[in-house]
Amino acid sequence: MASPLPDNAPLVLGPPLVGAVLNWFFYGILVVQYLLYLNNAHKDKTWLRTVVHFLFLLDTTQSILITRDTFSWYVYNFGNYGASFELGVSGINGPFLDSIIMFTAQLVYCWRLWVLGGWRILPGVCAAVAFVSCISGILFGLAVQPEIGGAKSNQFFPVEELWLFSGAVADILIACSVAYLVLKYRRRGLTGTAMLKMKRVLILTLETNILTAAVVITLVTIKFLTTRFAGTKLHLAFGDTIGKMYSNSFMVLLNQRTYYNTHSHANIKLRTLSSTSQGSRKGLSSHNQIAVEVSVIRFEEPPFDQVASIGQRTGAPMVKRENMA
Repeated sequence: MASPLPDNAPLVLGPPLVGAVLNWFFYGILVVQYLLYLNNAHKDKTWLRTVVHFLFLLDTTQSILITRDTFSWYVYNFGNYGASFELGVSGINGPFLDSIIMFTAQLVYCWRLWVLGGWRILPGVCAAVAFVSCISGILFGLAVQPEIGGAKSNQFFPVEELWLFSGAVADILIACSVAYLVLKYRRRGLTGTAMLKMKRVLILTLETNILTAAVVITLVTIKFLTTRFAGTKLHLAFGDTIGKMYSNSFMVLLNQRTYYNTHSHANIKLRTLSSTSQGSRKGLSSHNQIAVEVSVIRFEEPPFDQVASIGQRTGAPMVKRENMA
């Protein structure tokens, strides 16, 4: 007969299971993103393709190791409540691999800041902070691994704090820098396709960095609160997914180029067809012409200056910029 579980059993047994399920959920999304990238990776440089393959390998290894721990807790030691407190290989699949994944993605973001902004010092500072986060995460993961350090995680909680806080600081610095670039290019008055592509790249980078920073801050907050309540594993619900959040955000930034390039080529073809068949459209009514062009604006998103010329030529009302973003 199984012994009764303590009152805090749901906070011990539930979060690791939720974290493992979410990890595999985001891994499935990552697989789709990875396959999409492979279909359009021929134009990227060798080092960037290597980074993508490296991240996918790390995430695959992490998901396998998390599954190994989950089986150890819920299958091989089913009914043994004390076994749920064993670390297994959580030090490797958690802080160790997460810190490397975070650092790799953040380095690419710093490279984008260097290319788009023409800066040297600020990307270097962001990379240095990310490096501190990576080293502290690796040390913490090795320290709490039973086969290597065997120390209790509470003894190295300051190192874990340094890992998470420095990672969040790096994300916030990158996000603020990207926000400045958005305002900078907007003040220059760039319009048309150049501004539209630049705006999409920068805003998507800003959104993904804010998302990853929010996840890291949430994780360190939960970890700080759960240390006040011994015997809980609430942090694992977020800790098992943080690496997948960085990898998926990184892959989205790469795959969005294919989507926008496809639509740009479609717009060019539409304009070419429009110019070659201009004579055949003279018999169309003004209402039909406006309807066709509004349909193109709505689904193809041409540059704003093109929309303005359409409105001046046909007498149609101007389309607001924010409705096209």
